[in-house]
Amino acid sequence: MAMRTSNLTIFLERAARFGWLLVCAVMPIDGAWLPIPLGITLVLCTWLALLHRPSFDLRMLWPVVAWYLLHLLGMAWSQDVAFGLFDLQIKLGMVLLPIAAAGLMAVRPGIMRDSMVAFTAGVLISILPGLWKAWACYLASGTITCFSQSTLSYELHPSYAAWYAGWVLAWWGDRLIADRTATYRGAVAGVMLVVVIWIVLLASKSGVLGLVAVVVVLGMLGLRRAGPRVRIGVAAIAAMLLVAFATAPDLPVRERLLAGWHALHRASVGDPDLYTSEDGNDLRLVAWTCSVEQLVRTPIGAGTGDIKHALMACYEAKGASAAAERNLNSHDQFLQGGVALGWAGMLLTLLLAIVPLVRAWRLRNMPLLLFMVLFIVNALVESVLEVQAGVLFFAAFLGLMSARSGTLRPS
Repeated sequence: MAMRTSNLTIFLERAARFGWLLVCAVMPIDGAWLPIPLGITLVLCTWLALLHRPSFDLRMLWPVVAWYLLHLLGMAWSQDVAFGLFDLQIKLGMVLLPIAAAGLMAVRPGIMRDSMVAFTAGVLISILPGLWKAWACYLASGTITCFSQSTLSYELHPSYAAWYAGWVLAWWGDRLIADRTATYRGAVAGVMLVVVIWIVLLASKSGVLGLVAVVVVLGMLGLRRAGPRVRIGVAAIAAMLLVAFATAPDLPVRERLLAGWHALHRASVGDPDLYTSEDGNDLRLVAWTCSVEQLVRTPIGAGTGDIKHALMACYEAKGASAAAERNLNSHDQFLQGGVALGWAGMLLTLLLAIVPLVRAWRLRNMPLLLFMVLFIVNALVESVLEVQAGVLFFAAFLGLMSARSGTLRPS
């Protein structure tokens, strides 16, 4: 009987690991495939957590728990209960995934590396249908812009695809610098080059800013260990790339960055045409404006279920019909927390980012530091924790890096 129990336990542990890696691999490809394997994996990994009772870095995770509990409390002054319950369901992964990650870490200390291998494979696989989609667009229209933004990204919004790719670059770049004797260095360098090109082609503004942040941090880390000649060579290459970026004609990513800058200028001078515009940059600024106004007007927030109604009322009052038709959220996770739950919601959302970032700095944990930098960059321009693509990615990898394990040593 004991032998059967042992064999069953081993089988379930392997099933949990396989399910987790499958989720990591599918995540960058198509979220529609995730619900069933994700549900089964959460059950199995939570069982492992209950069985082994792993320890967490609670100094890193407490804002996550407080943030979710505040959303539960926010139902008390919500009128749209149905949307509030839906929102709580989406956000539940923020609590469950770190528990599941810790349970799996207890039986598989190397799961972080395994997860990154699976996740990287998923990112690379997602490039292929993305290119096929862009090629079909190019054959139909003959425009080179098909190889950028939404026409290039297969299923994910290009900002999320670039966010995922930026994390791949950050993780493997740190491993490449930390492990100078590894036999896989050539393959990793090749993957990193592909990922950089992919991020640039996606032409997501947050993706490019995240890419710059990762390259700068990894560059500084690598140059500290390099000789004078290497440093001079890297500086020369960086200068040439900067000149090429500034002078290359019709570069989609540069045009999008300039468009964003022009939108900010229009907002700063109070251009009234901003509210009637259908440009994505202008719409984001309208969402930010309404979010700030709502936060000032309602210090306790509109409520977990009523945030959309509060924003729609503001859009309609300003004549921003395009924003209302698209049912835009705040397009900033920190403002989103403020609109829904007031100043307390904004503060907890900020702590959600700052506490792990400070923890990473104190532990000199470079992967965690870069992960949080990428989160902050994306959370400033997207409400990333309002959708499965953001919650699943953020909670899964933060959970892995908060689980107690010797494999998560600082770089």
